[in-house]
Amino acid sequence: MKNTKISYINENHRRTVECHLRKIKKAMYFATEDVGEGKYQDFLEIMNSVYLYSNNFYDTMVEKKDDGGLLDEFMFLIPNMVFYTAIGFLTALKDGENDYLMRSSLEEIGSICENATSELADILIDEKESKKIMQDILDLELTKN
Repeated sequence: MKNTKISYINENHRRTVECHLRKIKKAMYFATEDVGEGKYQDFLEIMNSVYLYSNNFYDTMVEKKDDGGLLDEFMFLIPNMVFYTAIGFLTALKDGENDYLMRSSLEEIGSICENATSELADILIDEKESKKIMQDILDLELTKN
C-alpha cells in the first residue's frame, strides 16, 4: 500500500490529525487482530480513500474558494470520515462471539475521534483569529496610505 501525502492547513492541524490517525490505526489493529486475515489491511485501504477524498476536497474547494465554511468542513473531514468508516467496518465484523470486543473497540474509536475533534476545534478558532488579525493589520495599513 502506498502512503498518501495528506493536505493540512497548518502544522498544528498536521500534528493533531497524524496523532489521531496513529491512535485509530492502533485501535483498529487490535480490534481486527482475531477476526480474519487481512482485515486490518482492508481497513488501511479504505483509509487511503479517505485521505484522497480529503486532499481532493482541499484542492478543489478550500484552496480555490475563500469560504470559512469550507475550511471548517475540511478541518474535521478526516476524523469524521474515519469515525464513520471505523463504525461501519467494525460493525460488519461482529459475529456473535466478538460482540464485546467490537463494542469496546467502537467506544474507544468514539473517544479518540471526540478528542481529535475537540483539538481541531481549538486549532480552527486560532486559525480564524489569526486570519482576522492579519486582515485588520492589512486594513489599517491600507487606510494609512
